Amino acid sequence: MTSPIPPEFSEKVIATASDGAATPYRDFVRSREPYQSLYEANPNMLPPKTGEHLLWGEDKYYDTTVARKHAYWKDLSLPKPEKDIAQLRQDFHEWGYCLVEDGLSVEQNQLVYQRVMDQAEAERELGIAYLSEAQQHVWSLVNKGDVFNRCMTHDTDAIQAGLLIEQLLDEMLGSGWHHLSYIANISFPGCHPQGMHQDQGLVGAYKFLDAPVLVNTVYVLQDVDEVNGGTLVIPGSHRRYIEGNGTFGKLPPPINLEAPAGTVMLMDGRVLHGGAVNRSDDLRYIITNSVVRPFIRQQESFHLTIRPEILANASEKFLWRCGFQANAQRSMVEGFGYYGTGRLGDESSAIVNARIAMDAGEYQRVGELSPGVPPNETPTLKAIQQQHETQRVFADRLSRRIK
Repeated sequence: MTSPIPPEFSEKVIATASDGAATPYRDFVRSREPYQSLYEANPNMLPPKTGEHLLWGEDKYYDTTVARKHAYWKDLSLPKPEKDIAQLRQDFHEWGYCLVEDGLSVEQNQLVYQRVMDQAEAERELGIAYLSEAQQHVWSLVNKGDVFNRCMTHDTDAIQAGLLIEQLLDEMLGSGWHHLSYIANISFPGCHPQGMHQDQGLVGAYKFLDAPVLVNTVYVLQDVDEVNGGTLVIPGSHRRYIEGNGTFGKLPPPINLEAPAGTVMLMDGRVLHGGAVNRSDDLRYIITNSVVRPFIRQQESFHLTIRPEILANASEKFLWRCGFQANAQRSMVEGFGYYGTGRLGDESSAIVNARIAMDAGEYQRVGELSPGVPPNETPTLKAIQQQHETQRVFADRLSRRIK
């Protein structure tokens, strides 16, 4: 017979003790910052509701133009497409974004652009497309063309500025960053705008003021401007967030991104931006590839998503970037990865071996065990440990000592 639960642990007593109680963290985690302060100080940035008519000539955030035509911004030296890495560093630090000129060659851009257009149309035909009032999102590009995988590893045969972009990302986030997601964003003619937001809003009200934890890599596949919905951005808004200690005051107006096809935009995750109104008669295509510090949970579950044939032929670098290198803090499979560093090429971190066994239907998980009673089937973990865990000799030695 089990002992009665102490009354202090009952639902009623807990609820009574929590009603109106002083809770040191609840107000913070429910604060909705930085968006609470954003809308209080800038009511014109409230996004339109679904089905609501867009208003022009009333100072709404989406009613804007490109920097060179904007009264507020036209005389400031905002980022322009640039190949010089020193200028790109400076632009990113000062304005929160930089524009890599000819990041994709004409041929590379056309290949990616065509692959995205074909995939998006086919998903609409099949009835599996992810559609909203404003956009179609094509998720999991990792499975939808070899060119995308080569871009994810910054292969210069697929993205000619790959080495430069990778260098900047390593400087901004540290060399252990992971892919958060890799998707296409397709804006419909006459679409509603997105609300202005931070891509690293996924960390909520928590303040990361010294450096971003997310950088978005935006592939500009067509010439973009104020007509076809060049992304809305408030240059330097990451600095306003820093100076406000994680809140926003009155902000300058957004502008539309103006950039030619083939440009690659790197954007600090703290910069306020949003999808713009597409006032053209055609679909507008971009790709967004967000990368993050590895303690951030990935938006796309690459561990589950990636097709088996892609995993079987993937490079160590690709697997590393998609989160298949574990350590004691993240991504372990039944403990495998505990001895790993999470670094590129570390065999003790390579959880892809577990996924490959699962795809083959051969993975046996560790279940309930009792001393002296052998399991019905040997857990696959044992074989993976013996084959890949370089620290296994040390662990076996300790195990014998405990006996």
